[in-house]
Amino acid sequence: MATASELDNKDRSSLGGAAKLAMAVAFLVGLASWYYAVEIRPPPPTPCGSEGGPPVTAPRIRLRDGRFLAYSETGVPRERAAYKIVHCHGFGSSRLDNPRASPVSEKP
Repeated sequence: MATASELDNKDRSSLGGAAKLAMAVAFLVGLASWYYAVEIRPPPPTPCGSEGGPPVTAPRIRLRDGRFLAYSETGVPRERAAYKIVHCHGFGSSRLDNPRASPVSEKP
């Protein structure tokens, strides 16, 4: 029959093995995350109009924080327009969406 001290030693040794395994797994996860953060890097960004980047294909304005906002104009020329309507779109659409309900009739 086993004594209480022998049972205590058995419990401690099994706990020690589990703790060592947990520490080894934690170390490997930490090592993998460090490698992912340090070694695997995305390529540098190539903004529109820069060397090696895509060309600028639309008129755009520069915002105060340095970003650009591209826009598209439709309808009558800007000089003849009686009203200015700004159509803001969400992430699911683009500047090329045209919300015009009916064609504009030309007046002589």
